[in-house]
Amino acid sequence: PVVFPPLMSPSPPTEAGPAQRYLYAITEAGALDNVSLDGIEDEPVLAVEADGLAVAASPLGRDDVRPRRRHLKAHHDTINALTEHGAALLPMSFGVVAESPTQLRRFLTRNQERLRQQIDRLRNRVEIECRVAWQVDDLFQYFVDRHETLREARDEYYQGGDREPSRAEKVHLGELFDECRAAERAEHQATVEEHLREVADAVEADECSDDEEVARLACLVHRDRVDDLEAAIYNAAKAFDEEFLFEYTDPTAPYTFANIEF
Repeated sequence: PVVFPPLMSPSPPTEAGPAQRYLYAITEAGALDNVSLDGIEDEPVLAVEADGLAVAASPLGRDDVRPRRRHLKAHHDTINALTEHGAALLPMSFGVVAESPTQLRRFLTRNQERLRQQIDRLRNRVEIECRVAWQVDDLFQYFVDRHETLREARDEYYQGGDREPSRAEKVHLGELFDECRAAERAEHQATVEEHLREVADAVEADECSDDEEVARLACLVHRDRVDDLEAAIYNAAKAFDEEFLFEYTDPTAPYTFANIEF
């Protein structure tokens, strides 16, 4: 997501309401016309526009917003609603606050060329995440059965359960396991990516979040080719046996591919 400078020298609230604005996304002027949305603290989401660009923002009577569940939900629901409405946008990271609409207009004017390029790149694009995981009862045993080097080390150190391995032996066994898993992850990820890149404009790999995860891939795809990407995921799954679980998300705003810092 877009990373914006932190709030600096907040302006005091006025009689008409707070000057601060909570930010959701950068888009084009007119994108919020005929759109009615409530964001953080049920405040209306409005457009702050300049030079043909706009920031979707809502009034905020404080300097920051804590990442509570209701705030996170309001943030992402707003961005997803704009995406479903068809707006070409750059989603903001959670918790970004600007000191005033004036600051936002200056920001849009100063960075308009760069912002237009990024918006054009993501126009009519959505993000879908594909996740692959091993679905086995005992992951270590699964790799022992598949890798001779790991199996020989396990048998030598445990001797059929007749001895307790030393700490150094356990560490070495763990390192062998990690090496085998990393090698398989790289091989499997490459196979899945090959299928996804036939449809996706771009594919970005994220770090695996748990031991059983094989791959976590974010795909940038034209909204008209979502069905094609789903078919590509199914085709990729056919290259794997029943020990692998494939999952994918619904289309969302292209958070991963709007990685811009100012």
